[in-house]
Amino acid sequence: MHIDGLNAGPPEKRLNQRSDAAAAPERRGTPRLRTVYRVARILAAGDQGLARVHNISDGGLMLSTALILGPGDPVQVDLSESCTLTGKVAWSSEGRCGIEFDAPIDSAAILKQLYEERHAVDWRPLRLTHSMALHVSSALGSQVVMLRDISQAGMKVAHDGRFTPGLPVKLLLGPDLERRGVVRWTKTGLAGIFLTDILSVEELGSLLAI
Repeated sequence: MHIDGLNAGPPEKRLNQRSDAAAAPERRGTPRLRTVYRVARILAAGDQGLARVHNISDGGLMLSTALILGPGDPVQVDLSESCTLTGKVAWSSEGRCGIEFDAPIDSAAILKQLYEERHAVDWRPLRLTHSMALHVSSALGSQVVMLRDISQAGMKVAHDGRFTPGLPVKLLLGPDLERRGVVRWTKTGLAGIFLTDILSVEELGSLLAI
């Protein structure tokens, strides 16, 4: 069975398929596979994280993820805050997996929508909602704040009310994960922090691993 958008299997299996495809005549009925380079939010197996989408078609997509997934696992893929796709893992190999959508999509229309969203003035990177304690140091001293959500470029935290816009901070996100940032806004015990060095997709690949 051919599954649209998944390259029909793991990389080692596709090597032979590419040779066969090169020799085969073009068929107008073959679904178009679109190569993309996008960040997505993945929710599966009781975890969530960012992932890299490599290609997409009307029937599925292929991505790289730090989540531990196996064939048959249900997955939610958020390509943006307004574009959510659901499906099941068709195959998984060495950090890559193919997702078969629960229902066909119009991949061309979705990519057009994502392009327009990305160039809108109010565009924001995908955020992961998570609650955990973070150690923060600043001119105010050291304190523990509670993370509310996080993206590659920043985060929202609950604090003791002393943060003010423009305050430089250093955040300890994990044993080996530290970032510097600046408080951008504060409101009723919450603060938005802009990171001076963005977090990579891999560093936010699994919230359970932080």
